[in-house]
Amino acid sequence: MSFFLSTNGQLHTYHFKYLDGDFEKARLEKTEVHHDLSNSTPLTVPLKQKEFYAIEIMNSPVISLKPSSLLENVRETMKNQNIRHIPIIKNKQILGMISDRDLLKVDLSGTFPFLHAQDIMTSVLIVANEETPLAHIARVLMEEKISAIPIINANNELKGMISRTDILKAVIYNRLILK
Repeated sequence: MSFFLSTNGQLHTYHFKYLDGDFEKARLEKTEVHHDLSNSTPLTVPLKQKEFYAIEIMNSPVISLKPSSLLENVRETMKNQNIRHIPIIKNKQILGMISDRDLLKVDLSGTFPFLHAQDIMTSVLIVANEETPLAHIARVLMEEKISAIPIINANNELKGMISRTDILKAVIYNRLILK
């Protein structure tokens, strides 16, 4: 199984029905403008495209913190490392995640700075394993409206992170075609 729901550190296999079979590929409907261009400019798409997997583009090693970390430490780490998500782990197992948006909500609510990571972390996460096809990760990010997915190995240990930005970088710089 490629995807899991993590609830307070417990992993449960999860299946997204929209990933069944060959899900639709993006395509342009032929309009007069596109029709004219298609006659003069042939597309140069490889006939056989290698499938890419999470392990090939994930950010690793992962910068993570413990549940007892103070929010000020979370904020400082995110700023210094220039990251937007921090997994919260215990014994190499993911318990939750804090995003820059979570910190913004805390700031706007006027919550006290003595809170710990475990007090505000999102504890229900979508998690994928290292062998998950990149196209599936991209689809889940889009459909579930999330911005990052933690990546685990066969021992359910956190090994990497993939964000929407990582997928865009992979497509742009490596000229990937997600199928």
